[in-house]
Amino acid sequence: MGKVWIWVLGMILAANTAAAGCVVVRVIDGDTVQLVCDGRAHRVRLLGYDTPEVSRPRCRGEAVAGASATQVLRRLVASGPVTGVRFQGRDRYGRDLADVAIAGRDVAAAMLAAGVARPYGGGQRQGWCG
Repeated sequence: MGKVWIWVLGMILAANTAAAGCVVVRVIDGDTVQLVCDGRAHRVRLLGYDTPEVSRPRCRGEAVAGASATQVLRRLVASGPVTGVRFQGRDRYGRDLADVAIAGRDVAAAMLAAGVARPYGGGQRQGWCG
C-alpha cells in the first residue's frame, strides 16, 4: 500500500491506497459516500443499514440523529483504508450500491453497533420522527 494524492474541493488529500483500489474522498451522510476506485468516481449508498436524513430531515430529532450518524461514519472512514468494496447495482437515484469495509471492518456492522443506524435491506424505510 502506498499514498495516492487526490484533488477534492480545492484541497489535496493524501489517502492510503488499498487492495480494493478505492478511497473514500467524501462522507455525504451516514449511509452515503463518494468513492474513487481506480480513478473513477462513485457516489455510493452503503448497503445493510439506514441512517436518519441530513439533507431533508422531517423533524429536528432526525436532523440531530443524522448529523451524529454522519460524524460516526467520518470517524470510521478516518480509522483506516478501504479494504473491501462489493458493488451490487444502482438505486433509483443513480447511486452505486455497495458493501464496504474500512480497515477490515464491515461499515454496516460498525454503524449498527454504534447505535446510529437501523438494519435495512431495501423497500419502505421507517421514519425517524416520533
